[in-house]
Amino acid sequence: MTRRARTSLTLRVPKELHARLTARAPADRRPLNAEILHLPEIALDAVSAMTNRPDGDSSAPALLRSSSHSPPA
Repeated sequence: MTRRARTSLTLRVPKELHARLTARAPADRRPLNAEILHLPEIALDAVSAMTNRPDGDSSAPALLRSSSHSPPA
C-alpha cells in the first residue's frame, strides 16, 4: 500500500458539526478522521465535475457556492 504524504491540521468546528461528523463516521464505516477527509474530497469532486461540464456552463451549483455553513432548509 502506498502511503500518501500528510500534513497535520488543527481544525476548530462548531459542536453541532462535530456531533454530526461523529454520528456519520460509523454509519459510513469510517473513523472520524477518515470521514473528515472524505467529505471535502467528494464535495471538491462534485464542484470539479460541475465546472467542467460539456455544455460550457462553468458555474457551480448554488448549494456548493453558498457561504452559509448551515444546511438548506
